[in-house]
Amino acid sequence: DGHGPDDLQELVVDCAAHLLMLTGKSAHLETARAQANACLASGAPRRKWDEVLLAQDADLDAFNRKLARGDTAPVVMAVGTGHPGFVSRCDARVIGEVVRDLGGGRLTKDTVVNHEVGLDQIAKPGEAVGVRPLCRVHAATQAQATAASERLLAEGFEIADESPALLAAPLIREVV
Repeated sequence: DGHGPDDLQELVVDCAAHLLMLTGKSAHLETARAQANACLASGAPRRKWDEVLLAQDADLDAFNRKLARGDTAPVVMAVGTGHPGFVSRCDARVIGEVVRDLGGGRLTKDTVVNHEVGLDQIAKPGEAVGVRPLCRVHAATQAQATAASERLLAEGFEIADESPALLAAPLIREVV
């Protein structure tokens, strides 16, 4: 919809711009970025997403109602540090394992995925935390939410007293 976090929008637009150039639909990267931004603003990507869902016999009205609710898991818990600081590191492997352990991923091909569980509002490296939580855990039970919170605090994030020099680093370092 084009209403996501700025860094995600930057990645989506940049990937789309490079695809426009690779397919010959744009000769210059800045022109391609402008095309991608205009497309995103037009609402066309969301309409295409809806078409894909309908082609798979999804209930689009139910999907939109669920999406409008924001969170549908029985338990939603904010994970806080208890003290102010700055995220100096996030461990993507631990975060992924926590989501899997909540039921949002598979250990085997037969594992049933619970689409209501997971994490959101995850703090990025360099962000101030303390007042703002590290993330929110969406879980099926309070016990699962607590276990996920404890693991995230112990292994998923490192917190520094001072702001790390991560904010100046470009989001995309190299295109190959």
